[in-house]
Amino acid sequence: MSTPTTVLGEVRPEHDCPADAVLVSLHYQRSFPLPIASVWAAVTEPDALAAWYGRWTGDPSSGRVRLTMTDEHDRATTDIGIVECAGPRLLVLDVDGWRLELRLRQVGQVTTLEFTHRHVPRSEAAAIGPGWQYYLDRLDTLLMGRKTPRWADYAELGESYR
Repeated sequence: MSTPTTVLGEVRPEHDCPADAVLVSLHYQRSFPLPIASVWAAVTEPDALAAWYGRWTGDPSSGRVRLTMTDEHDRATTDIGIVECAGPRLLVLDVDGWRLELRLRQVGQVTTLEFTHRHVPRSEAAAIGPGWQYYLDRLDTLLMGRKTPRWADYAELGESYR
């Protein structure tokens, strides 16, 4: 087993939550030497999304789709609420009460993806953080042709998200 050498996500305090809540956001950033349309397609088109995360089915114009995870680590199916979609720059989702925000911006020939998982209980950040890092590394595999990561290599990253 080896520890991944990719950029870790950041644990940030949440400021728009009830005063008694101990919630954080997990924030990740990745940059790709690709046009914004290519990165948008990788995170929204069913076949491309299935290659690194999961396959959605349904009619997005209804505001809901179903997502089935497609890697050996997870095969769960869940309903996804589409809160906001302003392609190719913004996608905000509700997944079982979790708020996921994806923002893309292109400067020159580089597209930067910012992914934020909002309102995470601080006590769960160490369990959730490595998972998002793993899936974003799988996206990097799809877009940049790098080596496919193994979930087993991410378990020890939990301490980095405490």
